[in-house]
Amino acid sequence: MKNHKKHTLNHLSFYQKSLDIFKLSRHVATYVTDDKTILSMYSSVSKHDRYADSLVMNSLGLVPKIAETETQENPVLKLKYAQSLRYFIDCLYEDCLNLERTKISGKDFVRMLRKELILLRRMHRRYVKSLL
Repeated sequence: MKNHKKHTLNHLSFYQKSLDIFKLSRHVATYVTDDKTILSMYSSVSKHDRYADSLVMNSLGLVPKIAETETQENPVLKLKYAQSLRYFIDCLYEDCLNLERTKISGKDFVRMLRKELILLRRMHRRYVKSLL
């Protein structure tokens, strides 16, 4: 049964988009912080390093939450989990705005990530509606 769930998860466009968001946020963070590791971004005193760390960590948390939602068998809990995904998307969007407010190079990449997050929000809305 787990193989069936994994199979449907890989074909879920919302899941695939969240993986793309993670990859893109990691690339943006790498570019903005001059290729620092997550641990060095977390321990940095620079605001843009901390925002980049938050961006990566929130995008990393999005993917397992979608998997957890999809594997939930109780329809009420599945809907509740799906609606809670909006929190991660909003946090990612806020992290992008915070990065843009700091003096960084690569604001165009951050804007591109924000556009992708807007698409993810739309996909999330359709995903939640499909569960109703």
